[in-house]
Amino acid sequence: VAQELPMDYSYCGYHRSEVPIPSTKVVTFVQPTGGNDAALLQNAIDWVSQQKPDKQTGLRGAVLLSEGTFSLSEPLRIRTSGVVLRGSGRDKTILVKKGYDRGALIYIEGTHDVVTKETFDINDTKAGSLTVCVQGSSLTKDQSMALQSATLNPGTRISIYRPSTQEWIESLNCQSFGGGKRMGYWACHPGDIDVRWNRQIMTVKGNELTLDAPITSSIESRWGGAKAVFYEQKGLINECGIENLSLESDYNHAKPLDEDHCWDGVYLADAEDCWVRMVNFRHFAGSAVVIQKSAGQITVEDYQSLEPISEIGGFRRRTFLTFGEMTLFQRCYSEHGINDFAVGHTAPGPNAFVQCDSYESFGPSGAISSWAPGILFDIVNIDGNDIVFKNWELEKFGAGWSTANSTMWQSTAAGLFCYSPDSLNRNISHGCWGQIQGNGEYSEMNENVRPYSLF
Repeated sequence: VAQELPMDYSYCGYHRSEVPIPSTKVVTFVQPTGGNDAALLQNAIDWVSQQKPDKQTGLRGAVLLSEGTFSLSEPLRIRTSGVVLRGSGRDKTILVKKGYDRGALIYIEGTHDVVTKETFDINDTKAGSLTVCVQGSSLTKDQSMALQSATLNPGTRISIYRPSTQEWIESLNCQSFGGGKRMGYWACHPGDIDVRWNRQIMTVKGNELTLDAPITSSIESRWGGAKAVFYEQKGLINECGIENLSLESDYNHAKPLDEDHCWDGVYLADAEDCWVRMVNFRHFAGSAVVIQKSAGQITVEDYQSLEPISEIGGFRRRTFLTFGEMTLFQRCYSEHGINDFAVGHTAPGPNAFVQCDSYESFGPSGAISSWAPGILFDIVNIDGNDIVFKNWELEKFGAGWSTANSTMWQSTAAGLFCYSPDSLNRNISHGCWGQIQGNGEYSEMNENVRPYSLF
C-alpha cells in the first residue's frame, strides 16, 4: 500500500473477531400454532432467560423454531444475556409481523443503567491509537486509586468523550453553510457532533492506558481535548443471537408504498458481543438491522434484504445501519435500498462492511450524517449509486463532514466520493473502481490489489 492506513479495523465484530460465533445448544423447541404466536415465542425466550448461564461461555441456550410460519401481533424481545433464537432454515422458518407498528420485529436490548465514576483529562492522541494518556502528573487520590484498580481488573470500562467545540467546527469550515446570520441554523453547532467511545482498559502503565480498540478520531487540546470517564453498566447484555430464519413485515398489498407496518427487522441497543446471521428480510420500510450507539462488538453476516416496502425518500430503507462501534457487516446483500450500507450520526467506530453487495440502489452508501469516523468499505459493490465520505454541507439537515479516518478498499460504485477533512483525519480509497471525486488519498485505482481483502 502506497500510503499508511489511517485505522486498524480488525477489532470489529463479535468479541472483536477474535473467536468464532458459538453454536449454542438447544434447550426448547417451538412449533407454530396457526394463530397468533407472539406470546408463545416470547414465553419461550423468557423461559430460556431464566436458565443458568454456562460458566465459561455465558450462554443459556437456544430457542429452536420448527419449519413453518409464525404470525406475530407483537414484537419479540431478548432482554437477558445468553439467549439465542434459531430457526430451521432461511425461508423454512418465517416470522411475520402483523399489524400497524413502525418499530422492530425483534429487539435485543439491555438496560441503559450507566453509573459514572472518576473522570480524567486526556492528552493529545493520534487517530488510530490504541493508547491514551491521562493528562498531567498530579492526580487526586481517587484518580490514582482508579488507575490502580484498572490495572488489577482488566476489562475496566471507560468512556472517552470528545466535544465538538466552536473552534473545531470553524477549523472544518462548518460554522455556516450559507444564507448569512439569519440562516445560522444551517450550520454545525457546539455539541452537535460530540463523539463518545466506549472502551475497555487492557493495561495501565503509569498514566498510559491501553484500550481494546483504537480511537477513530484525533484528540487535540487546541480544539477542546477529551475526557475519559470510568463507568459501570450492569444492564449491558451479551451472547445473544438471531440465526437461520426469515423475518417478514406484513403490509397492505393494495398499497405498494404502504408504510403502516413493521419498519425494522432486528434492533440492538445496550448490548455487546451479539450476532445476527443467516437471515432473510422481506418488506421492511426502515432497516433490516439497526445497531444503536449503546451497542458494540456486533457481527451481522450472511444476510439478504429483499423487496422493501415504503416510499422512496427520507429516513427509509437504510438497510444495514449502525450508530455503534466495532460492528461488522459481512456477506450482506440489499436490493432497492436508499442507504444500503450506512453509518449514522456520530457513530464512534470503528465499523466495517466486508464483501457486501447492493442491487439497484436509490441512494449512496457510506457515512450518511455527521462525523462518524473509522469506517471500512472492503469489497463492497454498490449497484447504480455511490460510496460517500465527504462534507454534506447543507444536506442531511446541515450534517457537515460525514467521516474521517475511513477507507474504501477494492470496492466498486458509480461514484467514489473520498474527501479528507484535514491532515490529521484522512480518508483513503485504494484499489477501487468508479468515478472518483475528492481531495482524499487515492492509490491503485481501477486495479485489482493485494491483499484482496483488507479486513
